[in-house]
Amino acid sequence: MWQVIGQDKITDSLKRSLADGRLAHAYLFVGPPHVGKMTLAITLAQALNCPAEDKPCGECRSCRRIAWGKHSDVQVIARAETETRRGSSVRKEISIDQIREMQHNVSLKPYEGDQRLIIIDGAEHMSAEAANSLLKTLEEPPPSTTFTLLVVDEGSLLPTIVSRCQRNRLSPQPVPAVKQALVERWGVPSERADLLARICHGCIGWAISAIDNEEALAKRSAHLDSLISLSRGDVSERFVFAAQLATQFGKDRASVGKQLELWLTWWRDLLLMKNGCVEFITNTDRREALQEAAAQYPLSAIGRMLKSIRETVQQLEQNANPQLALEVLMLNLPFEREANYA
Repeated sequence: MWQVIGQDKITDSLKRSLADGRLAHAYLFVGPPHVGKMTLAITLAQALNCPAEDKPCGECRSCRRIAWGKHSDVQVIARAETETRRGSSVRKEISIDQIREMQHNVSLKPYEGDQRLIIIDGAEHMSAEAANSLLKTLEEPPPSTTFTLLVVDEGSLLPTIVSRCQRNRLSPQPVPAVKQALVERWGVPSERADLLARICHGCIGWAISAIDNEEALAKRSAHLDSLISLSRGDVSERFVFAAQLATQFGKDRASVGKQLELWLTWWRDLLLMKNGCVEFITNTDRREALQEAAAQYPLSAIGRMLKSIRETVQQLEQNANPQLALEVLMLNLPFEREANYA
């Protein structure tokens, strides 16, 4: 059983290739975080080594060991985390030593199954030396080995690596499809499933991880509370917040990016509220707060704020001064008490 939700075109293609014995030696799975890239790679590994007629069965010893991460012929290569002197953790590049260890392994025959599968998670984060070393392996692939490269940003990969892989893009899934899967496969209550389906932006992996993770939803709620309170705060409070966020950006860019993405959903919801499109809002658990806030702002103020957040995201991606970019964002945030006069 192929576990990936909503990627039927890709899974059907892989099934046909397996049946015909014409699998590519390397696949590139492209898509946003939590969209299902790792699940697809693991399922492919199971299908390669499953003895059942309908592969993968998910029940045999091989399928179970692969699912548990204990199969000797399935290797996952990912960035390691290291702790800084200040106590924060950062993710290192995938090193050439990791690639060399993999190259030694693939020079040997599969030990436990028929086929070996190498999964490189976050392949765009390989060091230059690691990428060039991997390229040599892809140019002369070893027998009985399939490579899967999982990436968010394929533009950061060497074009020569991309050209040697069969590319597959995994797309975020619509809210109804994610909600249905959460209800039917994982038994999530309808109202909670609807909220998770909306806030995961079509990336069902995040929704699944949040089913029993109250901390994830609590963190999101805290960020929304901060945004709402900033709309009522003065300039000094906003600048203090911008400084804190800039410091956080220096330690963990991804977490700041997620906050800005969350803010975008809030202001987009306000826009939808103003236009009477309540059924399309993301933050359904904040419906009353959205109604109150929407009454405070004219459409022009909401539109300007959406534009300002997008510009800030773009500036941070282009390595602009984070504190300056975030301070400008805070200055562009309209005050509730003044919004009706804008």
